[in-house]
Amino acid sequence: MNKMCLIIPAFLLALAMGPAGAYPLQASDGNATVVLIGSIRMPYELNDSEEVLKVDTGLLNASNATYQMVDQYDAVYDPAMYKPLNEGRQLVYFVVPRDSLFKLITATPEGGRPININWWATPKAGNEFLLIRYYGITDWLINPDEQGIVVQVRGQNNGTQDVTFSPENFVLLDQWGWPYSATAGFDTEVIAPGNASQERVLVGFSGISLQSRPVALVYGYYTESPIVIDFDSAYTQLTNEQVYGTAGAQNVSAAQPAGQAVQPIALAAATTNESAVAGAAANNTTAQNATVASNINSSVSSTKARLAAARERLKQQTKDDESEGSATPSSATPSNATTSNATTSNATTSNATTSNVAASSDNAPSSTPESTGVFSSEDDIM
Repeated sequence: MNKMCLIIPAFLLALAMGPAGAYPLQASDGNATVVLIGSIRMPYELNDSEEVLKVDTGLLNASNATYQMVDQYDAVYDPAMYKPLNEGRQLVYFVVPRDSLFKLITATPEGGRPININWWATPKAGNEFLLIRYYGITDWLINPDEQGIVVQVRGQNNGTQDVTFSPENFVLLDQWGWPYSATAGFDTEVIAPGNASQERVLVGFSGISLQSRPVALVYGYYTESPIVIDFDSAYTQLTNEQVYGTAGAQNVSAAQPAGQAVQPIALAAATTNESAVAGAAANNTTAQNATVASNINSSVSSTKARLAAARERLKQQTKDDESEGSATPSSATPSNATTSNATTSNATTSNATTSNVAASSDNAPSSTPESTGVFSSEDDIM
């Protein structure tokens, strides 16, 4: 039995022993409790420079709450649409600039005080050659047979030699450790030492069983040094220093409680009801937002159609690849090492970006900077 046969089972066992799910963020004003479960993004068909941020929220001991998102430049965004899911649970939709980074969300329960909850930091992991930053899910389509998932990432060269960054090296693992190889991606890029990929890139996975729950993204899965981003543990909350700056963190008012990562709350604690949430959500939607909501619904339909079309293109690509023969995925090693000749489809399945990112506000510029592809340090959150 070779070395790799020992590494992979041990790696899968470690995942299987991990927590069943990432902890949500929550905060309370002493009466009502607001819970952030998670968020994803999707394209906004009305404007290519914007996208939809969909936040999954829970509310306990209050009939309704209003929400506002704050990005890294302190711009504030009001919801465009609310969609009640079940008792105390709803989706809150925001229309935001593409590739936005967020630092906090403010929730104001009906009759209560504003509650600030610091956003999630950008997950990252690496080895001696490469650092991967994971910006989350940008499209997630579920049909009666399968799931299709698109994620956004960026690579940074950690070493002293050029590194090849390619989509075929990505694998998505489910809760049982089953590997799903990427079926759509980006053009392979050679990254110089100290630099990052020119921009965030998208990696698509299709044909995912409905029984599978994605738990990790791995780069270099078949190598001795795989880079693992575990969705159940990689998400941490931004500190007050990252959100408000060193001086500002010391002056955060106790009247606006900060959220924290907690164990999931028992549903029995909920005191709201679905009709109350639905009625309040309807009151929160203005005539202008009704138009935006219609566009959001259109975006959802367009996303499904786009992914379905991409799926058909990928089927054809698979046939072409099979006729030409296949190769093994390459390893996360410098580009002058031996690598695979395998490639993936360059068909882009989504124009959306991710939401599970955040940035420090104390040194944020007044306008969005252009990407140079260079990281100043490993702590750079871009």
